[in-house]
Amino acid sequence: MKNVRHYIEKIRQGESYFTFERKLNFIAYMLSAIHFVVCVIFALIPLIPLSLINGCLCVFYITIMRNLIKQHKFAAVFYISLLEVLVISSFETLCLGLDSGFILYSISMISAIFYFTFVIENFKKKDIIPLAFSLFCVAIYCISYLLMQIMEPVYILENASWTHILHIFNTLMTFAVLIFFSFLFIWEIQASQSKLASQNEQLHEMAHKDPLTHLMNRRNMNQILRQRMEQLKSTGKRFSLILGDIDDFKKVNDTYGHDAGDYVLVTVSEIISNSVREGDAVCRWGGEEILILVHEPLTSAANAAERIRKNIAEHPFNYEGQDLKVTMTFGVCESIPGYRVEDLVQQADEHLYTGKKNGKNIVVFQMSNNTDTTN
Repeated sequence: MKNVRHYIEKIRQGESYFTFERKLNFIAYMLSAIHFVVCVIFALIPLIPLSLINGCLCVFYITIMRNLIKQHKFAAVFYISLLEVLVISSFETLCLGLDSGFILYSISMISAIFYFTFVIENFKKKDIIPLAFSLFCVAIYCISYLLMQIMEPVYILENASWTHILHIFNTLMTFAVLIFFSFLFIWEIQASQSKLASQNEQLHEMAHKDPLTHLMNRRNMNQILRQRMEQLKSTGKRFSLILGDIDDFKKVNDTYGHDAGDYVLVTVSEIISNSVREGDAVCRWGGEEILILVHEPLTSAANAAERIRKNIAEHPFNYEGQDLKVTMTFGVCESIPGYRVEDLVQQADEHLYTGKKNGKNIVVFQMSNNTDTTN
């Protein structure tokens, strides 16, 4: 039951397991079934000519129309089906009169018109076509109605019960078609909304995140840093920056290939993301450099950097059976009122450079006494 609910929810959200081609095939079978029932009713009355016409139309939908659907000639399917329903419903109204209910199919086609013009891409002027076809359906209905006011039906049924049966059946089918296409219309709108939301999410991802590591990108981090600098001016609450660089990353690329380098970058990014606190920001600053915004003073940030360094150094990196030794050097600085974002990043970069010169795989930061400290 849970799987069924999941399946229905996915369909409702637009992740439909039913392609438009399958929907059209179902519609073709539905129209074929209606013609088959009418064919049987006419055979029982008996009205053999009308029975044969509906029998032929039944075969037409499950052969020729399905072949057109298979060829993706969706616009042709729409035009032919619409014309067939309007012509046959009008013809059978002239044969049996208004009381038979066949004229009601011209009304049901309006919902189908709006649905098909919405989903078929070939249609241009989608705002005009459904209105024009709907007015055409209204014209067919009015003409048929007026003709029946001035002429007698071709066939007068001796048993009035058959007229009632036809009227009830055609009325029920009219409601069924209206409900069916209205439901499909809502379904397509929900699918379009879901697709649009997914595309917007992807665009947001592309605009704000690095495509490889899925960390925040540099542009997004710069925006956050500027916001934090503004908050620093008003609240005085300091923050810290940690700039990390993977040691000997070029050697990994040269020795094992760029795919191995990507593996190291992604794995390191995951370790860092799992090692920071909620609310801290992690960004791929450039190449193998990662910048971390920590909402803590310098000492706490240095401890966080040391924890991350150990997690990376102790992590078993293995790429295609090759054990890789991966370490990372970090430079840490604390925000200073009046500094620009660029100045803070430069300060963290200078500490990082100091760490690279002093053996790598260390954390470097500067205390208030202006002496560099390493962990």
